[in-house]
Amino acid sequence: MSHSLMKRSLGTVATVATGLLLLAAPAQAASQTEAAGGEPAKPTVSAAEIEANNAAVWASLPPNVTMTVVGKMPKLQGPIDHYTQDGPTVTTGVTPLAVSTIPYSFTFDGVWSLDGRDFKSTKTTFCKDIEATWDYPEESWHQFKVSLSAGGTITVPTDGVTRTWCWSSVPTNTTMHFHYYSTNNSGGDIAKASGSGSVHY
Repeated sequence: MSHSLMKRSLGTVATVATGLLLLAAPAQAASQTEAAGGEPAKPTVSAAEIEANNAAVWASLPPNVTMTVVGKMPKLQGPIDHYTQDGPTVTTGVTPLAVSTIPYSFTFDGVWSLDGRDFKSTKTTFCKDIEATWDYPEESWHQFKVSLSAGGTITVPTDGVTRTWCWSSVPTNTTMHFHYYSTNNSGGDIAKASGSGSVHY
């Protein structure tokens, strides 16, 4: 085969390969719209909705709590609790539900009313990162909330955006826990949420 003919052949192969890659790209992009297991991915929340959620949270904060929008979940710290509504708590790195110190992390699945682990703080201020989404689309009268047994209840938007709440004037060396729950449940209308987060200084 002559040198010029070889160059033309190689050029043809490169063109065909490029064309195949371009044809494959939409299929790959389409697959990203599905969650693991082939289930439809949850719809993306608009920036306007996130801003409205932030404004509503700031307006409803108790006096001893502040909130900052983080966006993506930071790396989980400490032992990790895995909460499910009706199942046992599985913990990575520590005895399940033993009284722990800060930091610790958690995930929750299908929750509508659940107490988290007992813990103690050595400082009067600590923070909680959390993101949550509804397991299924829910009506606007449902809200997802988290309350600290030592005082201070927050409303967590179910938009999948990570936010950091910080509690101040918290008693030290006192056993506390967080309660996770959805509101306005009745009969078969129960709003279930899933998410993750961590508690840290």
